[in-house]
Amino acid sequence: MQFNISTGYAIHILIYLANNMKRIVPSVELSENITVSQRYLLQIAGKLRERGLVGVNKGMTGGYRLLHDPSQINLYDIIEHMEGGMVIPENSGSAAVKNKMLNEAFILLNDYFTTYLRIMTIDRLTDKSEEEEWQTQISNRVEWHIASLNEMK
Repeated sequence: MQFNISTGYAIHILIYLANNMKRIVPSVELSENITVSQRYLLQIAGKLRERGLVGVNKGMTGGYRLLHDPSQINLYDIIEHMEGGMVIPENSGSAAVKNKMLNEAFILLNDYFTTYLRIMTIDRLTDKSEEEEWQTQISNRVEWHIASLNEMK
């Protein structure tokens, strides 16, 4: 699975704006801090504005701001908007996916990724106090699942 670079930049834009919630962030500052050209920033921010995530103030004191609390913005919604969805080929008509076990594996992957991306909100990505605990919990869970799957071999 591979996402467009613009999706990564969109997430970085939202994180930067979340870290600067109390003010309007000028486009030059935002562009420099996420290391993207002004022109590309305008394109990505335009998509975020279409989705209602980012507001734009025009003029000399203009810039960008988040329109929602960072706890209400999750990675799934960002990816869905920027990528047009996230597709794992469950229930495909192809012969390769007609295998019941393979189809169930795709469904499980889809459920896992969807759940994980829905709970990963912008505030979780910006909260330094939660960072170590959160990462440890996720790592422990993933390691446990991998160990469980390896035992099934």
